[in-house]
Amino acid sequence: MNNLSKRLIFPVLMGSLLLMLTNCGPAPAAPQAPLTQAPTTPPPLALAKGSQPVVTLRLSDWHLTEPHWEKALKEMMIVFEKENPQIKVELEPVPYAEKETRYITEIQTGAGPDLMHLHGFSIRSFIEKGFLYDLTPFIEQEGKATWGGKFMDTWYPQTVELMRYQDKYYALPSDFMSMVLFYNKNLFKEAGLDPDKPPRTWDEFLTYAKALTRDRNKDGQLDTWGFGTVGAVDPGFELRFTPILLSHGAVYLTPDHKCSALNSPEAKDAFNFYISLVTEHRVVPPGVTTRNPGHVRQQMAEEQIAMKIGSGWTVPIFAGLNPKLNAAETLAAAPIPVKAGQNVQKPTTAWISAWMINKNTKHPLEAWQLLKFMTSQAADEKWFTDARVLSARRDISGGLEDKGVKPFEPLLNDPFSKVIAAELPRSQLVPQIKEWPQIIEIVNRAAQSGFSGAKTAEQALQDAHNEINTILSMHRSSGETCPAYE
Repeated sequence: MNNLSKRLIFPVLMGSLLLMLTNCGPAPAAPQAPLTQAPTTPPPLALAKGSQPVVTLRLSDWHLTEPHWEKALKEMMIVFEKENPQIKVELEPVPYAEKETRYITEIQTGAGPDLMHLHGFSIRSFIEKGFLYDLTPFIEQEGKATWGGKFMDTWYPQTVELMRYQDKYYALPSDFMSMVLFYNKNLFKEAGLDPDKPPRTWDEFLTYAKALTRDRNKDGQLDTWGFGTVGAVDPGFELRFTPILLSHGAVYLTPDHKCSALNSPEAKDAFNFYISLVTEHRVVPPGVTTRNPGHVRQQMAEEQIAMKIGSGWTVPIFAGLNPKLNAAETLAAAPIPVKAGQNVQKPTTAWISAWMINKNTKHPLEAWQLLKFMTSQAADEKWFTDARVLSARRDISGGLEDKGVKPFEPLLNDPFSKVIAAELPRSQLVPQIKEWPQIIEIVNRAAQSGFSGAKTAEQALQDAHNEINTILSMHRSSGETCPAYE
């Protein structure tokens, strides 16, 4: 066990270190050389740390807006600053829905945080815009990992691939978690459902959702609904709708990413089913078009809904929202239901995030030290311990057993994480193209139109299909066309 892991284990020491935390002002921002001019050999670390001037790094993360994450991140920064006394870290919270817009605006003016945490779909866009620092020279100097393999082989290959563009690396993987169905066992029992038999198909799910939509306090008004979902235009929509699409055997785009695939019978079936949960079956609470992920979590924490789609972060957040719920005991997790009769091999999607360095950083070497720390084995073990977030590292989540490396035991023993980890091989990532944020917002707005009744589900999906094809037209050669929506 390394020194860092030991410190993370002993809360008493951590508490004492907390007293040492200091606030530092932001470093003046100035743009660095373009990515193509990244140093071929990073400058060596100074041996006499005390003789070096103290630099301040800005680290921005939406998790800083969540109390349990904020606590974990602040504790880790204390450890990092003790290990690296020549570096001070200023933490900057940013709302999840605003992070891309804020970072783009700041970076384009030559500023922005030194380190950023982004959802996977934003990585390619940030790389192609030239916003990220080329990490390749740093990685090449790292040599082998502690278990004997190459430095980047520590992470799952599919996550590493997202960090690379034109044979260069621009980020390091962080979280990697499949989306699964969470449900309230107590509400299942009250409705006469067996909590040990979660729905396996969407037909079963609908039957369950109807049974769970009830007037529990007998005042003549519904107060509990079967399902909660995101209906606002929000980045969190993707993770909640995509499993429904995939589990019906549909996909967003054609394999070559040149056309929308939302005209398929499977896509139509999935979208119509999703909209009908609100408009026809009414198993979702009113006001869905205004609900973001935080609202839906609050609904489940207060037992207003019985089922939702979530992942590793779900239980810790609920524990903070309503400790009386006793989320770890009251909730259970199960694989995403599938469309009956469909042989769907990969019915869900996965959350993937990454840490990266702003190209404008004035302190690339120190930023690299912080980046390595944030994605280290000890840090990712703490992220799981404090927030139940599964890691993209194979020395934590599994996959290096043949090399003699055992996964993080607490992760494998957790009843929720076991389900999430088991579904990772059955998950697929959304298209990793720079147009993806636009595409998923189009689908999001189509769902909102369907929920509100502004359009029929059929018209909303057809309009989304055509709009996506317009966006992707730049990838089609002259004369290439996409199949019509029929």
